[in-house]
Amino acid sequence: MFDLEDKIRHKKELIEMSLKIIRENLPDSLESFLKMGLEKDGIYKQLEFALQNVLDICNEINSTLELGIAIGYKDIIGNLHKAKIIDDSLKEKLEFLIQLREVLIYNYDLIRDEIAFKNMPEYLAMIEDFLAFTQRFLEGQKWLES
Repeated sequence: MFDLEDKIRHKKELIEMSLKIIRENLPDSLESFLKMGLEKDGIYKQLEFALQNVLDICNEINSTLELGIAIGYKDIIGNLHKAKIIDDSLKEKLEFLIQLREVLIYNYDLIRDEIAFKNMPEYLAMIEDFLAFTQRFLEGQKWLES
């Protein structure tokens, strides 16, 4: 059975792979992005997959450290913040990423390609900030190994 560190490292690798795929396939221009068709859907799917793995890591930390009962992802983020595991800035970014994931899954028809293309670097930067947090978290949690 995987311990917390192994689970986080595995999910972190999956996120990094999704970000790599997005960056390698995201065109330089909006015009090219709008013409992509199914490839564009693949970019959105990789973004959704990365976001799901971000939230899975949060859930693993919350449940392993027994930070509190969570009915949804917002509760998990709240528990991590209350326990001072994440700061205000990361909490705000994660709450935004939860909403973005919800749109990608449940309200796909609301996505405006022009806005998504323009904001994609910001979305990826937020995920990168989370990856930096996970690295710091893993480095600070060596006590779990004993």
